[in-house]
Amino acid sequence: MNQYVIIGIIGIVLNLLAALADVPLVKPGKLDPKEKFTIREVNPWWKDVTDKRFILSFWLSFLGQPGAYLVMWFLADLISGQNEPLALALRINTFIGCYTGLLCHVAYCIKPLVYRRICDKISDEASAEVLKAIDPVIKFPLIIGFISLWLGGTVIISIAILTGALPVSKWCLLLNPVVSIIVLMLLKKLGVRIIGPLGVGFMLFSVLLIIAGTGV
Repeated sequence: MNQYVIIGIIGIVLNLLAALADVPLVKPGKLDPKEKFTIREVNPWWKDVTDKRFILSFWLSFLGQPGAYLVMWFLADLISGQNEPLALALRINTFIGCYTGLLCHVAYCIKPLVYRRICDKISDEASAEVLKAIDPVIKFPLIIGFISLWLGGTVIISIAILTGALPVSKWCLLLNPVVSIIVLMLLKKLGVRIIGPLGVGFMLFSVLLIIAGTGV
């Protein structure tokens, strides 16, 4: 067992924590397949739960996200032997993800905590106006985070697989966050309660690192 396999195993565990971080942000109780999670609107159910729900979400994300970045960094290390520019692109993308990933999740947790403290004092419409004050601060990081975490790593690693810079089976193109969100959203449509698709996607990247690492 080499360092790549070890980091891959650690990545699966930590990315599972990151995936579970999304669960407290979804309305408890019976799943409504049509329900959409958004941080741009007030969710009245926030006042019916405790602060612990959102604090737990933050800590799961805080503890889990480093697993994603470690996995990507070690995948870049494997790619560098065949294509250093591609590896550098993945490292830069990972560095950007480190900056924006946790910040994005903090925004998801802050709004419910703020709402819980003002919901009994003002209307939901007024609460929504207050919470909108947070949006200009997080809008750009959310966009950058989406591009780097969902698309950047997926595109770069797909290129590495297709060009042979990462010598694994072409079937490994299915191990990424884009595939995970498609599968999990289909399950949600069927009424299955799901965990965070981004965390699951990075669990798939962890499996990819284990597969690639066994050949080193």
